[in-house]
Amino acid sequence: MPSKVKKKPAAKERDWLREFEIDSERGFLPTKDPLRSLPAAYRIWEETAAELPKLLVSYQVKQHVSRFKEISIGGLKSKAQLERAMMLLSFIGHAYVWGESPPASSFPAGLAVPWHAISKKLGRPPVLSYASYALHNWKRIDPAGPIALGNIALLQNFLAGVDEEWFILIHVDIEAKAARAINLLIPLRSAVASENWSAALEQLTAIAETIESMHATLARMPENCDPYIYYHRVRPYIFGWKNQPTLPDGMTYEGVKEYGGTPQMFRGETGSQSSIIPALDAALGVGHRDDPLKAYLQEMREYMPPTHNRFIAHLEQGPNVREVLLEKARSEPTLLEAYNRCVTGVERFRSLHLQYAITYIQSQKQVNAANPNEIGTGGTPFVPYLRKHRDETGKHRI
Repeated sequence: MPSKVKKKPAAKERDWLREFEIDSERGFLPTKDPLRSLPAAYRIWEETAAELPKLLVSYQVKQHVSRFKEISIGGLKSKAQLERAMMLLSFIGHAYVWGESPPASSFPAGLAVPWHAISKKLGRPPVLSYASYALHNWKRIDPAGPIALGNIALLQNFLAGVDEEWFILIHVDIEAKAARAINLLIPLRSAVASENWSAALEQLTAIAETIESMHATLARMPENCDPYIYYHRVRPYIFGWKNQPTLPDGMTYEGVKEYGGTPQMFRGETGSQSSIIPALDAALGVGHRDDPLKAYLQEMREYMPPTHNRFIAHLEQGPNVREVLLEKARSEPTLLEAYNRCVTGVERFRSLHLQYAITYIQSQKQVNAANPNEIGTGGTPFVPYLRKHRDETGKHRI
């Protein structure tokens, strides 16, 4: 049966939603649809980003970007403008690095200086991260329609094409669907702490339903994203420059005083930078052993919007929902069943992600050292990490 949990948050809940920049209807997606253009002073960025597919095919990205002048970011007055600028420069920057072989090892100051300045204001590194790749990279075809597959399209591409478009839009749809669960995580903690089992049951049921809807969207990936095309035409541009075989020393950001000419190492774009699953882990009390994987997941938070990072940390402060249920809810079998349904849902989501990682990456034939099939875009041996993460999730069923 559908959950009776109301969508509209109470006043007290709206306070924490604002504090962590979470929208009651959109979750971690921006409250207003992403901007489609910047002020005229930034026309060169807009024009270059719009031409990226053509510039990449003609191997003209480096030549084009080398003509960039250092533009002050003082004309970017709103966070929405900063996010669009960050998205444009991130796509341009990665096209600059990966558009030709061998990859570039330094960015010209005309790109590096404003990119770094914008990244400082937004609180995440000057590299393409999930926030720019997905959260702030979509538009609605029908402005009055839903944020859902069939009514969304990308604002920015690398090579473009249905496979690249679909791959990213799947993530946008998942983010929109996840909002229902994200909106319930703090109320769930409160209900469990006060032993309000009827409220907790409704909330856990709604969260489980949401996770299942997220899984249903993820299961649609093969409809329009072919593994071969993804591996050879989509994936190469989202690598970073940390643990990257062809950029062992990282990237130099020319003109950025803070770096002093020292090459920087930043991880590439990866779904591990989405805040959804870490937030669910934190709220459900799903923990992971101290090892390199846990350290990596913690590092991924540096690439999230800082407010979303703080939201996860807030959830981790407790109370631990799982521990409370273990101690006090043994007499509430339907509650434990609902909790286990949530954990199983996260496990299934991770299992499908692992399956795709094998099909779309590990099983593909590597033809370029810059696009290894055993190392993820985030610079990790992804299959052992994803498998371990999935297995640890399942062990948290009560």
